[in-house]
Amino acid sequence: MLKALYPSELKGEVEAIASKSFVHRALIAAALSDIPTLIKGRIVGDDAAATASCLKALGSGIEILPEGYKVTPVGKARGKATLDCSESGSTLRFILPLACALGAECEIIGRGRLAQRPLAGLIKALSDNGAEIEGDTLPLKTGGKLRGGDYIVPANISSQYITGLLLALPILDGDSRIILKGEAVSAPYIDITLGVLELFGIEAKREAYGFYIKGGQKYISSGQTEAEGDWSNAAFFIAGGALGGDVTVKGLSLSSRQGDKAVIDILKRMGADITIDRGLVRAKKSALKGVTENLDKVPDLAPVLSIAAMRAEGATVFEGVRRLKDKESDRLSAIIEVITELGGKAEYKEGSLIIYGGCECKEAVLSSYNDHRMAMSAAIAAINHNKRIILDGSESVSKSYPDFFTDYKKLGGKADDIHS
Repeated sequence: MLKALYPSELKGEVEAIASKSFVHRALIAAALSDIPTLIKGRIVGDDAAATASCLKALGSGIEILPEGYKVTPVGKARGKATLDCSESGSTLRFILPLACALGAECEIIGRGRLAQRPLAGLIKALSDNGAEIEGDTLPLKTGGKLRGGDYIVPANISSQYITGLLLALPILDGDSRIILKGEAVSAPYIDITLGVLELFGIEAKREAYGFYIKGGQKYISSGQTEAEGDWSNAAFFIAGGALGGDVTVKGLSLSSRQGDKAVIDILKRMGADITIDRGLVRAKKSALKGVTENLDKVPDLAPVLSIAAMRAEGATVFEGVRRLKDKESDRLSAIIEVITELGGKAEYKEGSLIIYGGCECKEAVLSSYNDHRMAMSAAIAAINHNKRIILDGSESVSKSYPDFFTDYKKLGGKADDIHS
């Protein structure tokens, strides 16, 4: 779908959607629990729906209610199931270990770039411990059943490998160790996982080598849990306020384990006027300056921070961006292409993404690269661009935030559908 985006000023208040990272993990924990669980919050997006769909295929009951998702435990897993992960890397890397832990015979499928996302290290760790997995990329077929043991995984590829194992291994009969090779990337996402495990009474002990997980544990539900607001998606409107307007985002937890709450500190270092009062995050139009930041632990912030950097005075250097190539799109190349199309300058040099402030503001036709974060970044770029932007593939926001353009327009953003 084509959208025309025009210069605008964002003003007003918006409610954060439920944290996608929390919801993925809570859905799985609830499906493994002793009683039904209500996960409350503004739960939206194709990725959360993909995890829910896979859990239903495994035998869980999922009911979508106005206040959230009601999850009935899996009980005994179905003998055979097709698990459609859609385009969600989280769903794939979390559901694969779970299916193997349950001993379910499954075909795991997906679409888009999902088959290109790294998976080999996780498959090997599972295969070394009783799983029978056919294929090294999608579609996969699973059989056999995991046993307790040593799960050796590369820690520098994706934290999702670790999360998938942390969620699945507690239900095995035997004890397990997750042995990490290399330094863990995106560590805050592992912290989110550990927080969800704690909520459901599961213990995973940190060790020098990684994690020790006692077998035979039971997921215990309180019957209800609240999903906190999503910092990753709120970052777009926080940046939008700093670039051109006065935006307040409500429903965010400042004590959250989500790494992407770092957007506040990064934008402040760039000169953004951001205040926090009683859980409300307010960002006002500011003169930004270039900075040097390492995004290794918060790669999902790279697209929108790059747009902010394009409007800053001086150069901005983002280190730790190698893994951007393995996201829903090759985000590293996509960011450089988008900034170039808009009239700015960016390059990848010696392991860092360098964005030079100052933009000529050319009228541009931008691709979303079928990537929700690139599509939302294009909308934020339009705020003070002074030229029309045509966005091709705006529907990709449905992956995480299908209501994005509704909220964008409520705040004053100008976006019109282009009908052929």
